[in-house]
Amino acid sequence: MKNILVKGSGDVTDSLQFFNFVVEKARDNYVVVICGGGTKISAALEKAGYVVEYDELGRRVTKTWEERMIMRDVLEHEEKRLQDKFVGKGVIVVPPILYAGSALCPINGDDLVKAYYLGFDEIYVFTKEERVEKKQAVFQEWPKVEIVGI
Repeated sequence: MKNILVKGSGDVTDSLQFFNFVVEKARDNYVVVICGGGTKISAALEKAGYVVEYDELGRRVTKTWEERMIMRDVLEHEEKRLQDKFVGKGVIVVPPILYAGSALCPINGDDLVKAYYLGFDEIYVFTKEERVEKKQAVFQEWPKVEIVGI
């Protein structure tokens, strides 16, 4: 049995290809899925009147507690949605949210993959086809990470 980590961009987790891949891996392995939600987070922030900003690494910048709450709500909704999809399939779903004491710390899903790197035998990052090259650059020094474009 292997430990397998799968990160799914919120833009691809509804695809049958993603679902079938995860379920197949979970047949004989321990599988954890990190749910994404970047596009949905940006839309929710804009709807709430926030200007979405990014740092030099392309990570969303949050300045207020309210922005972090919006991010948390979107990510927890994605987590619940995927948990419901994988009921009975032996798949654990986690959102990219960390807590330092009671401080809420949303983390970019790709950064969470890197943080979990040593605990997994196989790691897959599912993204939209047009983002594959960018993701390959993000993980170029992380040899276990395989990028899958949908």
